[in-house]
Amino acid sequence: MTPSEILTAARELISVPERWTQGDYAKDKDGRSCLEDDEGAVCYCSVGAISKVRFSSVALEFLAREAGGYIPDFNDTHTHAEVIAAFDRAIAAAKERGQ
Repeated sequence: MTPSEILTAARELISVPERWTQGDYAKDKDGRSCLEDDEGAVCYCSVGAISKVRFSSVALEFLAREAGGYIPDFNDTHTHAEVIAAFDRAIAAAKERGQ
């Protein structure tokens, strides 16, 4: 998968607020912290979503640029809409670079 494909799939994974979380990479249906690849994971932070799809340092770099730095801080201090917008910008930037 290319970085833009990974970012697109990760964005889709957290496209609705119920599948997005803050403070943990992933949570189960009871709101308990879990790993993003756990069978019971139902919502993910930005990094957790990318890791769930396919860990990619290049995809993370595109998102970090659009998030203004450290992704977990951005994810945990911004709204769902702002996080999705950062993904959209990162996807566009990756596609512009042919990635």
